[in-house]
Amino acid sequence: MAFVIADLIKDWPCTWLHGSFNEWIRGVKEDSREVQNGDVFVVIKGRHANGAVYIHEAIRNGAVCIISENREDGQFCRDVAFGIVPNTRTFLSHASSRIHGNPSQQLHIVAVTGTNGKTTVSHMIGQLLTFLGHRTAVIGTLGLYINGEKIIENFPSLTTWSATHLHDTFAKLLAMNVTHVIIEASSMGLAQHRLDHCSIQQGVFLNMGHDHLEDHKGIEAYKKAKCKLLHLSKKIVVNEDDPFWYEIAKKSDKENKWFGKKQLKLEELKPLSMTLKLNDREREYSFEVGFSGVYNVSNIAAAIATVRQMNIPMHSIIPHLPHLTLPAGRFQYIIKQPFQVIIDYAHTPEALKHVLSSAAQITTGNLLVVFGCGGDRDQSKRSEMGDIAALYAKYLWVTSDNPRSEDPLKICHQIIENLPESNNIHIEINRATAIEQALRCLKPGDLLCIAGKGHESTQHIGNQVLPFSDEQTVRKLLTSLSTSLNNEK
Repeated sequence: MAFVIADLIKDWPCTWLHGSFNEWIRGVKEDSREVQNGDVFVVIKGRHANGAVYIHEAIRNGAVCIISENREDGQFCRDVAFGIVPNTRTFLSHASSRIHGNPSQQLHIVAVTGTNGKTTVSHMIGQLLTFLGHRTAVIGTLGLYINGEKIIENFPSLTTWSATHLHDTFAKLLAMNVTHVIIEASSMGLAQHRLDHCSIQQGVFLNMGHDHLEDHKGIEAYKKAKCKLLHLSKKIVVNEDDPFWYEIAKKSDKENKWFGKKQLKLEELKPLSMTLKLNDREREYSFEVGFSGVYNVSNIAAAIATVRQMNIPMHSIIPHLPHLTLPAGRFQYIIKQPFQVIIDYAHTPEALKHVLSSAAQITTGNLLVVFGCGGDRDQSKRSEMGDIAALYAKYLWVTSDNPRSEDPLKICHQIIENLPESNNIHIEINRATAIEQALRCLKPGDLLCIAGKGHESTQHIGNQVLPFSDEQTVRKLLTSLSTSLNNEK
């Protein structure tokens, strides 16, 4: 669409300091590296860096206008248009939507929030809608999927994408005849206004736990950020088994669809499947899904309730439920016989407890666990996660996750600080070595759970982001161990 700067600021509180606001523009960017000729560069002050230091780079790359919160930044851009707004994050959201023609208003947007389960529920909703004949996209931690197929694009590795990427993608999806889009709404994405100008038809509320407290400076700010989705959504789908969301939703005047144990119950748990019973308006349905994990019962219930709220009859949904699958890195089996090895993204206390308690129920032998905690993240959860792992694991390896700028050995010691000394608890900061040691201890009937990284294909150590995949590491080691064992015979 053809725009001049004035088209973006005419409905927005803006103090214009210099340059022409009739300059033609082609896009809005917050990353100076992505700026092209004719773009507006919006200065964002982040946790670790101030976007003002990149103004010169943005201008070199072709920016014709700079928008900031600080009048002083005007000294860095005398030769281009410059204006100030009260909040550049909310302006970025507004401008990103507007310059693409407000594409979210023409889509059915579902936003899923919760401490745990966002990715799984988003993909399950997407699968059901695809099965039902809708052209559907899922945007989140795993990237962009259309009708279940991953679209290879170079997007930032964020759970909730930046407003610039979101609205640009919405516009592209519209051109591809997509009608429904499911997005993951993280606490940081909500707090940083990335979804402020996204037209959200349904907000899905899964659970309230313990995560990102280092970013929000406490649990109350974390809860407040999550609650923002309640105000952004036209309708809500709420877990009535979660005390926090139950109380919040009871006070809301939004159209609400509850989900929980009353609607969906576990009948039988098997290592590779579950049989479930669904109650819908006094009618019962039984079905089986081809994956396990008791906590996934709630995830399935959330997906069903969301689709049901779209006025899709239950008899249309039921035939597709047995075909649901888990997304990559979520209770994902690498090997099933003679022992089991699974990887899972669980990186919060609640998620780790859910995964390990489910794993313990389907293991005939011992449960072995390899996990660590991320550096530069909430330290208070580390010992709690160590206690949870030790409760369920017969043998435990504490290792590096993404240590970032922290000492990985220090993180490991914080994880086990409440645990007594034991020959069954090992510290091995090299993640690949820890996985190898655990694999060598497996016996028929045992289950090894490698938690924390799931689908991730890199490991952040110091200033380096190195290639690393739990899945590929396990497959490579299993091949190597199998070869060495055969040679010993």
